Amino acid sequence: MADLAEWQSAMLAHIRQVRSAQSGWVRFGLPPSRKGRTAIVTDSSASIPAELLAHPLAKGLRQVPMPVMLGEQIHAEGTAELMRELPLALAAGTAVKTSRPSPGSFSAVYQELAESGFERIISIHISGQLSGTVEAAPRDALIPVTVVDSHISGFALGTLVLDAVISAGFGMAPEQLLAYVDEATQEAGVFFTVPNLDQLRRGGRIGTLAGLLGTLLHVKPVLTLDNGIVSLVDRPRTSARATERLVELTQEFVSGSEGRGERIAVHGFGNEPAAHELAGRLQSLSVMPVPVIRLPAVLAAHLGLGALGVTLNPMAPAQRPH
Repeated sequence: MADLAEWQSAMLAHIRQVRSAQSGWVRFGLPPSRKGRTAIVTDSSASIPAELLAHPLAKGLRQVPMPVMLGEQIHAEGTAELMRELPLALAAGTAVKTSRPSPGSFSAVYQELAESGFERIISIHISGQLSGTVEAAPRDALIPVTVVDSHISGFALGTLVLDAVISAGFGMAPEQLLAYVDEATQEAGVFFTVPNLDQLRRGGRIGTLAGLLGTLLHVKPVLTLDNGIVSLVDRPRTSARATERLVELTQEFVSGSEGRGERIAVHGFGNEPAAHELAGRLQSLSVMPVPVIRLPAVLAAHLGLGALGVTLNPMAPAQRPH
């Protein structure tokens, strides 16, 4: 397990190692590009910590906040007030809703990137089965924009986005970036458990579970994202067994990853000790330190207090051992 500072340090060391080992994108059959910079845009469901967004390596990255409504009050993701009030609202049963970002908020970000000298944008977002964010993102701007439905969320999306930013910074051509993103979305894994399905049901994010609601009232469901849809994996009756299933599913995923090297992260909300304990159990399966990342409000609003999750991303192709 690792705190964010330790994880970030390991990440930066790894980037330096990759950069020193790469003389252009030889492994992709392309020379490094010296012009035509590509920016990457995502949304706050990607869970990228503020410390990383502020880092010089992230100068080509923007994370558009997703609105969260507590009762009648609308908050932007990332504010201290929202993160303070959301647990209280969830505990009190206050109506909590989320919304996709407005097209105007995207347009403002796209314009700022164009004015900063970027020549194209790849906009990678939360699964279209969970949010209308992909539909809200404009396809036209001062520079070309390609919008991508990742079919995932959480730090699985965040890790993919960070890889794309690093690859763009190293000069990978847009066509190769898009091909990598498409492959990486299919290779990522997301597993999570929630104390109950109340918040997912209220938000309409239960996917294929609608017909099973009556049988899931007294269990701690273990879930996954299957092609972007929330799907049931198992229905243990205790939180301890649900956590054990997360460990087992992670072990199975890593065993089947054919030596790609998996990077693992743990999400939690309102259960920091349990999240850190889970991260410690998974450390031996990860090729990098396992950070514990608090669920962003836009996801916690639907998963509820006590949600626990695991994300898995293989090393990017150029970073894998040969």
